[in-house]
Amino acid sequence: MKLNAFDLKKTYLWIITMLFLFVFLLQFFNAYAVIAGCILLPFIYFISGKRIPKYPLILFIIMSAIRIVCIFIFDTPAVSDFAVILDAAENLLNNVNVMNEYSYFKSYAYQTGPVLYTYFLLKIWDSVYFLKIINCLFSALNCVLIYYTVKKIASERSAKIVSLAYGLLPFSLLYNTVLSNQIPGSTFFYLGILVFINNKNHRIRNYIFCALLFGIGNFLRSEGIIFAAAILGLYLINIITDKKKRKCKLLHIGTILFIITYFLFGFLSSNIVKITGLNNGGLKNNYTEWKFLVGLNTEYCGTYNLQDLVYMETKEKAKNEIKNRITSLTPRSAFELFSCKAKTTWNGGTLAWIFSDLEDKNYNILGLNFNKADLQEILSSLNKLIYYTALALLIIGLYNKVKENKINNIIILFANILILNLIVYSLIEIQSRYIYLVQISIFILASLGVDYLLERKEKVK
Repeated sequence: MKLNAFDLKKTYLWIITMLFLFVFLLQFFNAYAVIAGCILLPFIYFISGKRIPKYPLILFIIMSAIRIVCIFIFDTPAVSDFAVILDAAENLLNNVNVMNEYSYFKSYAYQTGPVLYTYFLLKIWDSVYFLKIINCLFSALNCVLIYYTVKKIASERSAKIVSLAYGLLPFSLLYNTVLSNQIPGSTFFYLGILVFINNKNHRIRNYIFCALLFGIGNFLRSEGIIFAAAILGLYLINIITDKKKRKCKLLHIGTILFIITYFLFGFLSSNIVKITGLNNGGLKNNYTEWKFLVGLNTEYCGTYNLQDLVYMETKEKAKNEIKNRITSLTPRSAFELFSCKAKTTWNGGTLAWIFSDLEDKNYNILGLNFNKADLQEILSSLNKLIYYTALALLIIGLYNKVKENKINNIIILFANILILNLIVYSLIEIQSRYIYLVQISIFILASLGVDYLLERKEKVK
């Protein structure tokens, strides 16, 4: 087949465009990450167009396998809070309860939940690798939940694209090497969301089951209030803007039962922990001042620091310093603190947790040797490339939905999760890894942008 002059010019201009796109991306990302991204993203697009029987099952199996391989390649040791939780669970396994002895569990009694979760898993198989494998399975299940959730607001192909993109996101992949309670917690939260949105007729059992799943998620990771508040916010928006919803008795009854069930689950769980003597503080946070004290520290951008410990000698001293920091904020300093915290929290997730405590050795990938620092830089850059693409698609998708007046309750619900997360972490202590929970919502909403671009492509044809 011969190429005519127009085809040659078109091919030539495509090559030039791609070359300068590559040069542009090099200004922000590592060269190897750009090459990997230029291969990975088209590959995801290509796969999404294929008919794959039992796609959710295949997705779960493949994502589980990749994650399990990663935990053996990157053998990250348990550190920080995760090490304390693991130590307490191992002690409990030996019939020694340290949760009424360690000051950590006296202050953060809610961390008893992750300890019990870890303890029960260790009863099955006393191995840290087993804990990590279970994390891998939960993480892979999150990919499946993304797929099913996206199908409620976008096309089948968009659901495949974002579930694959999230599943291959380096932070989503490698965070399984860390013994984080965020991973299983997130699965229960998003499973609860899926139960909630599969409820067009306002069935009471869906409200109750959703609340129970949120309660379990909160038991593992105390961020359930964000999801509960998102649902409550959606309810308030509906009764304010929709006369039919205002008259729907099942909506009111269901929401009331949802709130009662969620808080009752937390109350009973806390009291059971207290009555059994596992932790005299139940599941409470007896150190709430610390989160706000650190979160309002302009010098450290709201991140953990040892200097603030001096204010925690007494609760009164901590409260006075919190008041002092609030009153001393000017519009400029408040804006700078908010901006700094947003940049830290919403940067796509750090891989430092995975690499910082690893042995410094060389990794051979496709015949190329990389040391630990190089590999971390490449994977971090690839992570940002995929994550920023998702953020751009989210903005494009939301803009298009607003423009076309096609906003539904599911979109509002996930928008609530994003904005509540932004507000909460603007006030309290932040860490880059805290993006894990809300990142799933970002990829779900990114499907709207994917759908828009797919539709535009079809119109051009």
